[in-house]
Amino acid sequence: MVDLILPGQGAGLVRLLGQRRGRATRLKLRGGREVVAHNCAWGMGYSAEWEHLTVNLSPRVPTAPVAALSSAEVLTAEDPDTGALLYRRLSG
Repeated sequence: MVDLILPGQGAGLVRLLGQRRGRATRLKLRGGREVVAHNCAWGMGYSAEWEHLTVNLSPRVPTAPVAALSSAEVLTAEDPDTGALLYRRLSG
């Protein structure tokens, strides 16, 4: 299969969320906000550096709010059950 969307700055996060589909992942965002993602759809705008993410929509997770955000907002991703750090944003 050919990837039609070139990877952006958040490619590691997108890959992680794809691998964890169906399992909760706590995303800590700039500004102190947190989002728990159970699934993720993503894409990139033309000439964008970071991916846009929509979490908890497909399939819909009744107990989790849908959130739209940029991968640039995500500072860390953790397993909420174990507290294990799964992703840390490296670039500014």
